[in-house]
Amino acid sequence: MSDKFLYRLDLRYVGEPFNGWQSQTDGGSVQDHIEKVLERILSKKVRIIGASRTDSGVHAKHQVATFELESALDCNKMIGSMNALLPDSVGISSLVEVPKDFHPIGSSSAKVYRYQIWNARHRDPFLVPYVWHVMAELNLAEMVSASKYFIGLHDFSSFCASDSSAKTRKRRLLDLRIASSPDGLIECWFLGEGFLKQMVRSIVGTLVSVGLEKRRSDSIPDLILAKDRSKSGKTAPAHGLCLIQVVYDVPVDRSLLDQFLKC
Repeated sequence: MSDKFLYRLDLRYVGEPFNGWQSQTDGGSVQDHIEKVLERILSKKVRIIGASRTDSGVHAKHQVATFELESALDCNKMIGSMNALLPDSVGISSLVEVPKDFHPIGSSSAKVYRYQIWNARHRDPFLVPYVWHVMAELNLAEMVSASKYFIGLHDFSSFCASDSSAKTRKRRLLDLRIASSPDGLIECWFLGEGFLKQMVRSIVGTLVSVGLEKRRSDSIPDLILAKDRSKSGKTAPAHGLCLIQVVYDVPVDRSLLDQFLKC
């Protein structure tokens, strides 16, 4: 029987400096940086598993990862050591021991993503790293109308990167809401049990094409049925996307987004 200890990391990061979450041969991913720091502190190689493989440039306000050790840790001391050694664009918020049956992916019930669009003629330098700047006026009502068609269980092949290794492209999107502010900030909020590679960014690109009135809002059902990525909109830039929350141990329904939005 294993005497190993399983630890859960909760962290956040700005995605711009990194080649995504998942380990890369050049060592430039978020996972690579964390594993190097763990090796430096513990004097041994440690492999971590993350809840979401965010793409290069995508941010995370809440990412979860786990790793195993053969000895117990002083978690409070470890958090301080890790934050001191990691780049400023990564922050460890929590480190706790968890039951051995916990898995960052398998134990999660849903994920919340937010995509931000800055829809104004002028550039806001304080938002540039975190938004897709679309200068042409968007028809928000049409985007909202189109968004409803994505909710539910669908084959999202039309909104999945061609190099995806997913065994199935069926995913259940529990909710998709679009909120806007008078100054031009548009937020697209996604609640789903799981997401395909570039799925959110592909949906946002398609919604923007609807907002630009390059396609009709009621064309979305046929687009979903086509299962053809070439027929949907462009992939929205990575820096507008943020993993907001990985959900554990709470009932998941459409009301979960209420905590993020004033509906």
